Amino acid sequence: MIKGQKAVTLTSQGKLAEAEAIYRELISTGASYYAVYGNLAAVCGMQGRFEELIALLNKAIELNPDYPEGYNNLGIALQKHGDLAAAIISFNKAINLKPNYPEAYNNLGIALQEQGEVTDAIRTFNKTLALKPDYPEAHYNLGNALKKQENLVSAIESYNAALKIKPNYPDAHNNLGVVLQMNGDLDAAGIAYNNALTYEPEHADANNSLSFYLLQTGNYASGWEKHEWRSKTEKPSLPHANPICPRLDNDTLLDINKLLVISEQGFGDTLQFMRYVLTLKQRGIHTSLCAQPKLHKLIQASGIEASPLTPEQANQVTDGHWIPLLSLPKYLEVSPDNPIITEPYIQTTDELNSKWRTILSAEKRPVIGINWQGSPSHEVTTSKGRSLPLEAFAPIATQNNTSLLSLQKGFGSEQLDTCSFKEHFVSCQDQVNDTWDFLETASIIANCDLIITSDTAVAHLAGGMGKATWLLLKKVPEWRWGLEGDSTFWYPTIRLFRQNENGDWNEVMQQVTLALQKHFRSDSLHA
Repeated sequence: MIKGQKAVTLTSQGKLAEAEAIYRELISTGASYYAVYGNLAAVCGMQGRFEELIALLNKAIELNPDYPEGYNNLGIALQKHGDLAAAIISFNKAINLKPNYPEAYNNLGIALQEQGEVTDAIRTFNKTLALKPDYPEAHYNLGNALKKQENLVSAIESYNAALKIKPNYPDAHNNLGVVLQMNGDLDAAGIAYNNALTYEPEHADANNSLSFYLLQTGNYASGWEKHEWRSKTEKPSLPHANPICPRLDNDTLLDINKLLVISEQGFGDTLQFMRYVLTLKQRGIHTSLCAQPKLHKLIQASGIEASPLTPEQANQVTDGHWIPLLSLPKYLEVSPDNPIITEPYIQTTDELNSKWRTILSAEKRPVIGINWQGSPSHEVTTSKGRSLPLEAFAPIATQNNTSLLSLQKGFGSEQLDTCSFKEHFVSCQDQVNDTWDFLETASIIANCDLIITSDTAVAHLAGGMGKATWLLLKKVPEWRWGLEGDSTFWYPTIRLFRQNENGDWNEVMQQVTLALQKHFRSDSLHA
């Protein structure tokens, strides 16, 4: 097997084509040694050719069923191919053949976590570390799983353990920063992000994480610059379309005559930042907007864009330049001292406004529109914990002479069926539940006396309308709400209520209940 040894050497030198040629020659001349197939599979894997890799590993295992490394590598390939169930089976086969195999345990833990079995993943990573305590990647992966469980203190310990063994580990520095920021230790988080960038200046996730830190701590100029990394991260935030015309890459908007703005991320982000399309038009730039179709009628009624584009239409645009929506604040130099637009910019129609004014006039008490649950798919890292159970609103329902109106749609709305204060909702709640249109929801909001919501799109919709809105925030909220104060430059009519302790909504609701008594007493005095 002299040729085989030469191929191994060539592979270690990065000469993959030469190594592959040797392995294929050996196979063509009748070599049936399992390691030849296994090594050729590794070469294919290094080139991203996972289907070939899987076929070669299966052949290697066929030649030698007692091949733990083959099963481990096959598991990695299957996982990258998206077949988690088969990957987990393969990792377990490797472990059965070789019980003291920390690498296979580590890979099994990663697959289990990706499948959502976080508790089993943690148990597996701990088994890995029992076999190999100085395994930095296993400490790092355990930290990721603990972060997923919101066990922040233990996650910090795991990341620090990884960094003690491997100080030049940018992924661990970055994720340590994320958990520190989630835990409210922003100074340490900033240090962690900068440590990651010291070892890898082009680390996209660390640059993006640093952007949120900078924005949350009020350094908007640097924060917007770093925020441009969001499209290059491991799980990138991509615009909803990719037009044929070139993307704007100038440092300024000077000499730009025609610009297509493309929405990105969720409804709340579009609602918050679409205001700046008006600014571009006021500056004489011929501007069009591509946004989620569900927002089109609202965008039109608000006078932001007469003919908003769908992503499919935007993909065909050839004239001018395009820009992602959340890049506009960088170009416009938006900051608390330069908000540009603070007056209401979202409007509904007179017809719908009149319709819901008539419907809600049947209520004899002030109406409070409430929303409590955001999209679960968005509730990761810094958004985790932003939602609260409907039952948390019980003090508001029972201690104030008001009626509640649920603005909740989809996930979370099922809680209406079992809440203890169901009789405190408006008589037209079923009709409200059947209304899924953003424009009509805006009309409902316009006819409420007050909106109280968790950090969801409803806050941006109501705030953009200039509606009196109370926003309930977890202790360390998303970057846009800062860390202190009860007001926000984004929306002058929004009042912020913040947790003092992670997860403690009861204390927040006590604040809200007291504030409601004063709010409606004041309204009655001025009636």
